[in-house]
Amino acid sequence: MRSEMSVTRVLARLEARAAAHREQQAFHAGKEAHHRKQRELHEAELEKVNANLEAFRSAATTAVDLAVQPAEERPSSTSLDIESGWGRVMVSRMIRAVVESQVFGGEPFGGSDVVEEANKRFADRLHRPIDSRTAGDTLRRMRREKRIHLVRVGIPFYEALYGLGARPVE
Repeated sequence: MRSEMSVTRVLARLEARAAAHREQQAFHAGKEAHHRKQRELHEAELEKVNANLEAFRSAATTAVDLAVQPAEERPSSTSLDIESGWGRVMVSRMIRAVVESQVFGGEPFGGSDVVEEANKRFADRLHRPIDSRTAGDTLRRMRREKRIHLVRVGIPFYEALYGLGARPVE
């Protein structure tokens, strides 16, 4: 059976197996060195990522805390006298409140500027947004009362611009 093999043939087979195992050992030793380098590289990257992750978590927590804090509120629409005696909301009073609050900082303003600010400020009290024609009417009345003055006359393509207070003496 197996004893029929010659000594040279057995020796050749054993040497072939030894060579194959030497090749595999060298192959895996090379892979081991490569894998060791890769492991060290990934360990270093993991340390950097963990450090940045912790920094980001703490910054995100702080940002969330700041976002949750209530911001300074403008005077609420309920604190201003914008209602008539019967509980009806007076749009002209809203427009006057916006103009007199000096939101525009001395810059000339028009009906569209006032409407934009009034719609933002009194959105909770309005059934529908204020239109610029209503603001224009109120601004003209305020001008006649000398609470504001005309800076630029309105024409079909440009709205009239107003400034706070009576017209300055020239």
